[in-house]
Amino acid sequence: MDNKLAEKIERLEAQLPRWEKWLYACISAAVIMLVHAFIKASENFLLADLLFSIEQKTLVPTTIPNYFGYVNNVNNVILSPERNWLWVIVELAALAPAAILAFHSAWRKVPLVKRLDLIFGFLLAGWVNLLALGAQNPLNVSDAHNFFVLGYLLALGLGYWWLRRKKDRAEEVFP
Repeated sequence: MDNKLAEKIERLEAQLPRWEKWLYACISAAVIMLVHAFIKASENFLLADLLFSIEQKTLVPTTIPNYFGYVNNVNNVILSPERNWLWVIVELAALAPAAILAFHSAWRKVPLVKRLDLIFGFLLAGWVNLLALGAQNPLNVSDAHNFFVLGYLLALGLGYWWLRRKKDRAEEVFP
C-alpha cells in the first residue's frame, strides 16, 4: 500500500513543472490585463473629457430623442463588459489551480513545502488581476474594492510568511 502511495506522490510531483508553466501563463495574462487596464483608464479619461466638452459646447438637452441610448453606448465603451468577462476567465484560470493544489485530496498527499510556492504564485496572479479590475476605471472604484485588494495582499503576504516561518522552524528543530 505504501508503495502505491509513494508512486502516486512521485507522479504528482512530476506534474509540478506543468503547473509551473501554467503559473507563468497566468502571471503573464494578469500583467497584460493590468497594463491594458492602465491604457484603458487613460482612454476613459480622454473620452470622458472629450464628451463632456462636446456636451458643454453644444448644450445637448436630455430631452432629445435617443439621448439615453447615446449615454448607454458611451457607458458600454467606458465600462467594456467584454473586458470584464475576460477578467473573470483570467481570474478563474489563476484561482482554480491554487484551490486544486491546496485542497484537492490527491494533492494534499504531496508535502506542502513542494507546492507552497505554486499555490501562492497563483494567488498572486489572482491579486494582480484583481488590481487590474479596479485600475481600468479608478475614479468609479468603490472603497470596498480598494480595501479588499489591500486586505488580499496583506493576507497573501502574511500567510506566505507564516507558512514559510513554520517550515523554517521545523528544519531548525531537526537538522
